Amino acid sequence: MMDENAQKCAESIRLCAVFALLIMCLSVIVGEVAGAADVPPKPLAPGEVDATNSRVYIRVEKTGFGHVHGVVGMLRSGRVTLDADQGAGQLVFDTTSFLVDVAYARKYLAVEGEVPGETQREVTANMLSAEVLDVKQFPTATFDIASTRKTPQPSRQGLPVYEFIGEFTLHGVKRPLRFQAEVQNRGEFLRIRGQFPLRQSEYGIKPLRKALGAVGVADELAVHGDIIVANAVK
Repeated sequence: MMDENAQKCAESIRLCAVFALLIMCLSVIVGEVAGAADVPPKPLAPGEVDATNSRVYIRVEKTGFGHVHGVVGMLRSGRVTLDADQGAGQLVFDTTSFLVDVAYARKYLAVEGEVPGETQREVTANMLSAEVLDVKQFPTATFDIASTRKTPQPSRQGLPVYEFIGEFTLHGVKRPLRFQAEVQNRGEFLRIRGQFPLRQSEYGIKPLRKALGAVGVADELAVHGDIIVANAVK
């Protein structure tokens, strides 16, 4: 029979062996994760939208004693072909990603002041709810682009301007859409920026009202797109 010291020594050896095994397992796991992180992202095809860096911004005006809001949202996917008379692309917006009154959205839309985080979350929840966007039933909005033709008049910054024509689907309702956007060639990608007005009621959305209508938001919104697209000509 081993004495007490021998038993303690044996136990220590067993613990060291278990510890060493755990270290080996963790090393394998960390190595696999590091290897995955080292894999370069898939390059974008010409005309493909960089969904990670593209945004849609929406300025929401107030009614009564309400407040002006700034909304920002992400894209799920998209592609854009310039100088196309048909089948010019598609933009798919992720309505579940929309956030209200985060600082950079308010700055982009020139909305003054800051909004506490708790208020941001409350207003965002209202916007995503079944009473407004109903993102559970309609998680995306889609702009099917029929054509993109260059206009003769450049932007104030001297950039080329294109007219986008197509159909916009929001909240399950599809309507024709036409607007102009400036296109900046930045080498490996194009930055496309445009805006258009949108009436919520035309898409079956009832503008949010509270306190018997004393507090609410306007029906017409100002939608701004800031879209990054892989350039076909570098």
